[in-house]
Amino acid sequence: MSKNKTLTGPLAEHIRNFLNEKRTLGYKYEEQERVLSVLDRMSQQFDCSNGLPKDLCLAFIQWDPNWKQRTQEQRVTLIRTFAEYLIRHEIPAYLVDFSIVTKRNEDFKPYIFTHSQISDIFNAADSIHPHSSNAHIFYPAILRVQYGCGLRISETLGLRMKDVDMDKNILHVINAKNNKDRDIPVSGSVMEYIKWYGRKVHPVYVPDEYFFKSRRGTGHYEKTAVNHYFRDILFDCGIMHGSKSDGGPHLHNLRHTFCVHSLEAMLRNGIPHQVALPLLMTYLGHSSLSATGRYLKLTAEAFPDLVDQINRIYADIIPDLEVKTEYEDD
Repeated sequence: MSKNKTLTGPLAEHIRNFLNEKRTLGYKYEEQERVLSVLDRMSQQFDCSNGLPKDLCLAFIQWDPNWKQRTQEQRVTLIRTFAEYLIRHEIPAYLVDFSIVTKRNEDFKPYIFTHSQISDIFNAADSIHPHSSNAHIFYPAILRVQYGCGLRISETLGLRMKDVDMDKNILHVINAKNNKDRDIPVSGSVMEYIKWYGRKVHPVYVPDEYFFKSRRGTGHYEKTAVNHYFRDILFDCGIMHGSKSDGGPHLHNLRHTFCVHSLEAMLRNGIPHQVALPLLMTYLGHSSLSATGRYLKLTAEAFPDLVDQINRIYADIIPDLEVKTEYEDD
């Protein structure tokens, strides 16, 4: 029996419906349910007759000296996601600003590879000399999955043979970040590399075997090893590598680049932003639209000719998502 049936506060019905919606979308939301039960208990001390009030939100995220910074960030993200849900259902809600998070790094910008650099990276991977490590088979495939599907490297390495549907061109991502399962459509060109890799490495179908299995065959490739080899590929391409803390370039930037290049393609092809952003959010496994919206600015920086179009989106759409509430500050 779901724990959310024990909720008794004035927002209990909204919280239950919110949790049900998330689970319908594939999120497990177990830890989030536990944290929302705290919000439910707190709500009984506040006036919630007109939705989600500011004073309750601020009390919910109030800094506790025993918290790590990540704990406060998670609470802000959760209360914002719940507020966005309420606003979509025309229920007034205060939307907490991320600036309230202690010591938040506002200047961090991920590295975005150019289209030319992506081509260079693939060419370098395709040119790896054949040897017993199978690197000449592994890297041409996995780097195309990283860029072509926008997966986190842990999600890609965690794929098992049963998660790779070569008939329907689908990758089943199980137990990903935020405890969310999702199905990822794969382009025909990327799937051809996946099939090529499968023929080379998996002559026999074993459903529970890791698709990107290690040479030992007892597990999958290690993330650290993939990161190190990717640095060598960047060096071969004349691209100076960096660390995650200084913005890259590094392996995870392939996911960031997928986001920006996907938004670029959708905007150029006339796909409405009302469709593009939620579509990309679901594809990436983000828990809220605000997380995906960050890539609009990066897209504008990478493709200046799209600045006017993206500025209109910011003016017309982002304020509607993040400001339209009776509880906002002046």
